[in-house]
Amino acid sequence: MRKLFGLACLIALAWSLSASVWAADKPAGPCRLIDPSTCSSASELSRASGFTTALGHFVGDEKASYFSSKRSLSAQALSAFSGQQYNVVLLGNGRYLYSACPARDCTGNAAAIVVDEYGKIEALGFSSFHCDTGCDDYRYLDIYVRKDGQDDAVLAALKQWGTSDRLRDVGRPGADDGIDKRMDVHLLP
Repeated sequence: MRKLFGLACLIALAWSLSASVWAADKPAGPCRLIDPSTCSSASELSRASGFTTALGHFVGDEKASYFSSKRSLSAQALSAFSGQQYNVVLLGNGRYLYSACPARDCTGNAAAIVVDEYGKIEALGFSSFHCDTGCDDYRYLDIYVRKDGQDDAVLAALKQWGTSDRLRDVGRPGADDGIDKRMDVHLLP
């Protein structure tokens, strides 16, 4: 009986230690757009108060056919942010890169957003097959930045994200060949 009690105590101690380690990794409190360090994923960030409005202001009425035909950029980004999550990347200078892929298709399709330490959106990126009436055989990388807010470090981070092995589509041989020629930077007003 004493051994059984000792074993139960040991299991309870191990469980409480693992719970405290998990709690230490999780940001304290709710995810807040004004403090992106409190957000552990693109999904959390996209549900933060004010995010949808900020994204709408950033992209305006722009439409494209990345994951769906002629839908707003904000709707396509939000659809990706609700899918499979990738790790948040701290870029330096208080910038964060959040990314995820659409729940229905995570083979080369994804979206990423770069925000500063106060939650201001600096750039938005899409990795996609340009799907209008059908989808292309080749993957593209489209990056959106403000005309007056171009930053080489942000662009480099999104290009690195867009060409990473994680986004390569192994199901479509050759889909990534020459992707450096299918990268576009779109300037927003």
